[in-house]
Amino acid sequence: MAVARSVATLAVVVAIFGLELLMVSQVSEDPRSWHRWAVGSALFLLAFILSFGGLLSFLTLLRNQVTLMGLTRTFWSEFTASFLFFLSAVSGLHVNSISRTDSVTHPWGLPAEF
Repeated sequence: MAVARSVATLAVVVAIFGLELLMVSQVSEDPRSWHRWAVGSALFLLAFILSFGGLLSFLTLLRNQVTLMGLTRTFWSEFTASFLFFLSAVSGLHVNSISRTDSVTHPWGLPAEF
């Protein structure tokens, strides 16, 4: 049980660092802020992987006691956190991909010049 709790705690710490990078990328106006956004979103994806690993270890440890109706609040809170980390990571990476501009393409992938 200590492994499941440790992995879940590490997932929250990684998510906090990812959120910090997302906020810093919004505040700063330098040309490399998209890089901070991508790293923050990748940290959220890592938080999802860690959180899901904690969820699987929780289920593995308690596989004999767990029924569909007998899942605890710990399971449901871990499941919800894992799902929200995944949604945040995917949406952050998607926003980064559509908003990143460089000299070749516009934000929507259209050519800059004909």
